Amino acid sequence: MKPRICIVQIGVGDLDQAIDWYCNTLGFELSEEHNYHPVAVDLVHEGCRLLLHAADEPARIDYPRVSQTLICVQTENIRGTMQALREKGVEFLHETPQEFPAGLFAAFRDPFGNVHELVELCP
Repeated sequence: MKPRICIVQIGVGDLDQAIDWYCNTLGFELSEEHNYHPVAVDLVHEGCRLLLHAADEPARIDYPRVSQTLICVQTENIRGTMQALREKGVEFLHETPQEFPAGLFAAFRDPFGNVHELVELCP
């Protein structure tokens, strides 16, 4: 078998709040094709399926000290995107973009404790 990632699942404590946050704050769109509300919904974007799935407990992630899986959201202008997201109430774990070999990143936490990174890749 050759592995192929087909779905990335994000556990969330309140599916309706997650739909609002991921769509209205981060800019994803809700899929009409894969909507299993109130258990799970897909978000529309380029790439493999991104699924919000109802969970009973919030994530307790000690970023970056513990092993974890996170979503990296690519942007062309990390500073501008950080500013726009801050204006929508997103709290970043980094005050400024951090360098890594392929570009810049800044981590943020969703309302359910999941950590994701905003990434600007080098040209």
